Amino acid sequence: MSYPDLDAARRHHAALKEIFRNHAGGRDNREAVRQVQELCRTASAALDDPYCRETLGIVGDYASQLFSDRKHLKWDRAELPGAEFLRLQILHALDSLGSRLWSLEVIRRAGASVASPGYRGSSNRPNP
Repeated sequence: MSYPDLDAARRHHAALKEIFRNHAGGRDNREAVRQVQELCRTASAALDDPYCRETLGIVGDYASQLFSDRKHLKWDRAELPGAEFLRLQILHALDSLGSRLWSLEVIRRAGASVASPGYRGSSNRPNP
């Protein structure tokens, strides 16, 4: 069974990951910010899930700081430049989003199997 909303969100998720693999950030890149925000917006619109919307909002916010000349500097750490810190936070958020998409599909499939005719549940008794 296919879920069009999850399929669309996965396409947007993959496109977002690709952007952050190809762009290290740390400088002004308005086109990258525009692409990220558009992908986040369309992925959010595809899914009716608060966790996904919140995670995509974080990705969009961090991207606007990552792809700037100066905003990423406030995230500088002694061991890690701010741009790299933000990029890692974004990739972590995208990994969480991917896990959530997988979980949503598993939950839906489980619900579909419970609702399907002939489902007997999981008991320790043999089926008659």
